[in-house]
Amino acid sequence: MRYKLGSLSTVLLVTLICFTLLYYFTFTGKEYRLKSQEDEYLLESLKFNRINALKIAKKNREALIKSSNSLNYTDFFEKVKVEAHCEHKMRIGGDGDGGKSVCNPKMVKDDCKLLSLGLHDQIEYDLHIYDVTGRKCKLIGADIDPQNATTRALYEKMNGKLFVGQIPIPLSIPSILRKSGASEVELLKIDIEGGEFIGLEPLIRDFYVCQILIEIHGFPTIHLALLKIMSKYGFRIFNVEPNPQCYFCCEYSLINEFCMTQYGVFPLAIVIPQM
Repeated sequence: MRYKLGSLSTVLLVTLICFTLLYYFTFTGKEYRLKSQEDEYLLESLKFNRINALKIAKKNREALIKSSNSLNYTDFFEKVKVEAHCEHKMRIGGDGDGGKSVCNPKMVKDDCKLLSLGLHDQIEYDLHIYDVTGRKCKLIGADIDPQNATTRALYEKMNGKLFVGQIPIPLSIPSILRKSGASEVELLKIDIEGGEFIGLEPLIRDFYVCQILIEIHGFPTIHLALLKIMSKYGFRIFNVEPNPQCYFCCEYSLINEFCMTQYGVFPLAIVIPQM
């Protein structure tokens, strides 16, 4: 009798395991198929968008150039089209003026360097991006003025490095990287009140930078001039966000063509005129 009960228990146990495995593989199989279908649909949608973007790229480029010669900032910002699609954009640093749109920040390299230029003792972005990237990146910050004790303490806690000086003269961006032992920049956040026009090109010419998060101030011609410099070095716009608190200011997020695969970015059409 004990033998029969033992055999019955074994049969029931085996049956339960079989049903559990069947349920698991059936459920995960359906989930995988659904995800595959979603990915396939997204890819086809992106292909369609790319074809359309390429068809109207010349028209969009001409409209952008024409708009840059006016003082209609709203119209100009609308004419700046995204040139790459980032499926996983994330707002870093909040929705306010200091926040930035970053593409898939969790995909940074293990030995990443994060460069934040223009702090003004407002480091919500720095704190957030340090956490989102897994606290594995080297954080480098700079500002024209010394930061207060709280900012310095928080940077020290993040094992970050702070620089003080006006960019690009006397403090050049390449010199900041060399002093930090960095040869590449994963994410560059830059808001240095006009210093970008002289300071940015030497950086993206001589160093490998993946993403640029920049706020540009000034006439539309100034915006376009700086966008053309970045486009010259292979950077493509994936986000455009006018600043509601500053009618002549706009936030742009750009990605290096060589980093698109790493961050899962799909190219569309180049709209910024080439230099």
